[in-house]
This record gives sequence, C-alpha cells and structure tokens, in this order.
Amino acid sequence: MFAQDSRDGSAVVTSGVADLMTSLAVIFILLLVAYMTRVEGGNADPAKSRGTPTDITPRRDPIHPPLEATRPNIHTITVPDTAINFEFGKSTLLPAADTFLSEAMPHHASLICTPGEQEVEAFVIEGYTDDLGDDIRNLRLSQERSFAVLAKSLEVIREKLPWAYECFLQKATANGRGKQNLLRNDAGQPDRDKSRRVIFKIHMRPT
Repeated sequence: MFAQDSRDGSAVVTSGVADLMTSLAVIFILLLVAYMTRVEGGNADPAKSRGTPTDITPRRDPIHPPLEATRPNIHTITVPDTAINFEFGKSTLLPAADTFLSEAMPHHASLICTPGEQEVEAFVIEGYTDDLGDDIRNLRLSQERSFAVLAKSLEVIREKLPWAYECFLQKATANGRGKQNLLRNDAGQPDRDKSRRVIFKIHMRPT
C-alpha cells in the first residue's frame, strides 16, 4: 500500500510539473508575440512609438508659413525697350536710356527713401531678353544690362538727390532673368520687341 501511494504521489507531482511547464511556455510565447507586435508597430511609425513634446504641444509658428502671409506687396513698373535701350548684344546704355534714367530715377528714389506710412523694403531692377540666341548668354546679358541700369541710377541719384543715395544703395538690387516670362502676341507667338524690357519692382514691407 505504501509503495502504491508513493507511485501515485510521484505521478501527481510529475503531472503538476508538466502542467506548470506547459503554462510557463504558453505565457512565454504570448509575451514574445506581444513584444514582436510592439516592435513592428514602432518601426512602422517611429513618431508614435517614441513620442516627443511636440506631439502634444502645438507649435507657435508653422514650419512653412504660407507665402501669402510673408510676401510684401509688389508694385511693378515695366519700362519698354524704347525708353531703356542698349547697343545690340551689349549692355551699353544708349543716349535715350541715359536721358530716361536721369529724369526718372530721382523721382523713384524720392518715393523709395522718403519715410511714409508703409516702408519700401526693396527696389529690384529686372532685365529680360527675347528668345533669340543661347539661353545662358541671354541670362548673362540680362544681368549685365540690369546692373548697367542700377549703376547709372546710382550715378544720377548721387548727383541730383544726394540725401537719398545711401538709402537707395541699400535697397536697390539688379537681377537678370534672360528669356523668362516672354511676352506673347494675340497669336500666342513671342513678342520679341516687348519681351526685351526692364522692370522695376517696388517691394513694400508688410504692415
């Protein structure tokens, strides 16, 4: 009887240990699956898994604010080729252009540099060519021409409106645009005469 009871007790213990080991194995597998699921979820969306203060705290300023909110008002003055003209293929101003700039630039400088309700942020001189010739050469030529206009303008202002010279020097820039923004006729073809032009852009500081 004693031997029989010992065998029965051993069987019960062995069975209990087996059940315990099986339960531990199941728990281990469940934990492993849960861990793998969490890791995969973190790899799929690192921002959610890590979490940073910016996830819950709104930013005061957007990273990329709308352009409309930061761009100043721009007033454009297009000067035709007949008023500011150059030697063919060069950046040398012709006498008619010298006369025009001598008369017009003191007026523009006075408007730009006189304190007012809305301050002028920049005065940009842009030069354009037609679509004939090499693009790179046209770009270089337009830059040289716009700079020639700026240099002549500074010369005129220093002579006729000296109090505005430093102000105009700080705010004026010259940009060459080559054949960009070609003007076209009613048939949709490039209008070369009108495309060769100089544009003054007055940038007003946002209020």
